[in-house]
Amino acid sequence: MDVTVWLVTALTVAGLSQRAALSLAGMSRSSWYYRAHPRQGVADPVPHTQRRAASWLSPPERAAIEGKLSVAFANGRSVYHGFYSALDSGDPVACLSSWYRIARGMEEAPPVRRRARHRSSAIPSLVASAPLQVWSWDITKLKGPYRGVTYELYVVIDVFSRMITAWRLETHEDDDLAKEMFQDAFARASAYPHVVHSDGGSSMKSKTLTGLFSELGVEVSRNRPRVSNDNPYSESAFKTAKYAPTYPAYFTSIEQSRTWVEDFVTWYNHEHYHSGLEGHTPASVHAGTWTEVHHQRVTTMAALHTAHPERFTKPPVIKTPMAHVAINHEISDDRLQTG
Repeated sequence: MDVTVWLVTALTVAGLSQRAALSLAGMSRSSWYYRAHPRQGVADPVPHTQRRAASWLSPPERAAIEGKLSVAFANGRSVYHGFYSALDSGDPVACLSSWYRIARGMEEAPPVRRRARHRSSAIPSLVASAPLQVWSWDITKLKGPYRGVTYELYVVIDVFSRMITAWRLETHEDDDLAKEMFQDAFARASAYPHVVHSDGGSSMKSKTLTGLFSELGVEVSRNRPRVSNDNPYSESAFKTAKYAPTYPAYFTSIEQSRTWVEDFVTWYNHEHYHSGLEGHTPASVHAGTWTEVHHQRVTTMAALHTAHPERFTKPPVIKTPMAHVAINHEISDDRLQTG
């Protein structure tokens, strides 16, 4: 018998309580229990790290996720995109966190975009609760084939849905080109937004464009000087474009750049599982068709929970997009309703 166990036993026989005896012997109650009641030995013990739990994925399930991730990585897509693509196909196999865990253990590295730091700011303050309320727009430069040669990418985004509602690529900034872009966008939408937000660039402040907005009754909102983060949704879209795996080091011609931007806009609007929209595409939120996808996802995850309840601490919850989207404005945690 262990000496300490013998001492505790002797003290209790002498009339001390077990708690007092353990205190004198310097032993915890759990140690006393396990030493007084040793477990039965096992001939071939299995290391704790190798013991299977009921919640573990089976080898075929893990292989299925790895296969889907490999396809996503080969196409320059992220883990997030691969999961929602599988979820919308009705076969996610497991939850998003499991996908990330498996991806971390794969030899194939997922496409990684560089990260940059941006300072936060406070004003202006805008809130959108539906499409066609607030649009933001900006112009960014794309590298051309030679030093000093760049192409100007004009992009207009609906703040609520993140959908690119208009774009054009030119060799230079021009007030009339910007005006034509907005006129075409208004004609396609058959409506005007309440507010158009932008920075203080020359094209944005031109009388040609502001005159059009004034004539149509569209309010104009501006960034503060030297505060780039006052236009976060346009900046975010530009980052998504320029940090995409398919974005080239430079464009060889304006025709090549227009083709690339056209493909990117189509993908961004209709295929990009936007993290700010709870994995829905901008076009589906803009058109309101996201509810059908949401119901399908709820059904899929409910079936997965029913098949493997041991893998969940609670039933999975599929969130809907935020009911309000803001620029430098506090909003509630209200979500869109599916009806």
